[in-house]
Amino acid sequence: MGATHNDIVKVDLKWSVTGIGFAANIFQAKLLQDSPHVLSTAEIHDDMDDWLERILDPLAPYVVVSCDVITSPVYVKQGALWNLETTILPAFTSTNMTDPLPSGVAALVTAYTYVSKVMGKKYIPGLADDAVLAGAWVANVLSALADMAVEWITGFDSLADPTSHWWPGVWSLKTVSFQSFQSAAAISDIPSYQRRRKEGVGV
Repeated sequence: MGATHNDIVKVDLKWSVTGIGFAANIFQAKLLQDSPHVLSTAEIHDDMDDWLERILDPLAPYVVVSCDVITSPVYVKQGALWNLETTILPAFTSTNMTDPLPSGVAALVTAYTYVSKVMGKKYIPGLADDAVLAGAWVANVLSALADMAVEWITGFDSLADPTSHWWPGVWSLKTVSFQSFQSAAAISDIPSYQRRRKEGVGV
């Protein structure tokens, strides 16, 4: 099928945490092109796979080895429907050998759009108990989350087609449109409890 100028693509990134269960994060980006043309399924696959690998890479030292990224579907928005385009399996090798934090405890990263109260939230699962000291994330973890946030919100060119550009953001139910991120994000310096989030928010 592929995608073309102004199409929106989302990745339903899936995690598996041994003894805890499953978690998910949704990442979305809008395709902008110098001149409209079809970006192939294979190109979308490679672009999304590379993007997610860059997002995840800073987190590897702080995520427990029992937490894995598993096969994740990629969708293209066509009208009111999100149609399955491909699946990716980003290369991610967690390396922390200590115990995980309790189920539901996660790091929270928030990215802002230009519309009030329209934002993206990511709850990062599987972080190790040595990532927290005195109830707050240690400095190295905060630095890694900042690096992750930069990769999440920053626009990038297609790997094989430099005339195609991806702009991260969120599909807003409030505006019924896609909203691109500002060049700013916030990181909570204390652990968040994912089960307190509103349904459908922060995945």
